[in-house]
Amino acid sequence: MVIWTPRARADLKAIHDHIHKDAPINAKRVTQKILDKAAELEDFPGTHKGVPEARTDDLHEVSVSAWRIIYHSRNNNVYIITVVHKRQLLEEDRLQHRNQ
Repeated sequence: MVIWTPRARADLKAIHDHIHKDAPINAKRVTQKILDKAAELEDFPGTHKGVPEARTDDLHEVSVSAWRIIYHSRNNNVYIITVVHKRQLLEEDRLQHRNQ
């Protein structure tokens, strides 16, 4: 099962709202692509590259367009931790929910 943490849900909403200001149709398309890619993680958890900033082996990332989906898997569940733009600095506080 893919589980979105509160931070990741907030990230996705912020992405949608930001894009929606200039391109409402594109906002829906981008957020749906992110949701679809996240749903696929259930089939192959932990097979994507690690997150260099995390300095741990239990976090992984997958790219969707200009976005990085950061996740970890535990007990047959995939936890989406955060979604960030590829150019955005990934700060440590965004990784604090990994123990959920």
